[in-house]
Amino acid sequence: MLSFLGLLTSIWAEKFDHAAAINNFVVAPLSLLSGTFYSVEQLSPVFRAISHANPFFYVISGFRFGFLGQSDSPLMVGAVGLLALNIVLWAACYALLRSGWKIKN
Repeated sequence: MLSFLGLLTSIWAEKFDHAAAINNFVVAPLSLLSGTFYSVEQLSPVFRAISHANPFFYVISGFRFGFLGQSDSPLMVGAVGLLALNIVLWAACYALLRSGWKIKN
């Protein structure tokens, strides 16, 4: 997922600042608000639902299950959701690279 996001960012960004903005304003907040340092079960139901819409939540939950044997969500939900997201990101990367959008000859 992160490699596809990085590829999309590198195709889109015209300057290094554009790529840094994606990292600072998209990737970092999503990763820090995904339950990395806390359990989302402590959040109110509204913010818990918002956290469950974050794909980084499922990545963190999978790693937590791998190391500790506990997760905040069902593993198959996360696996299927991340697989679907990766397929969508792959299709976007493939379409952009195939069309040659913003690629210099």
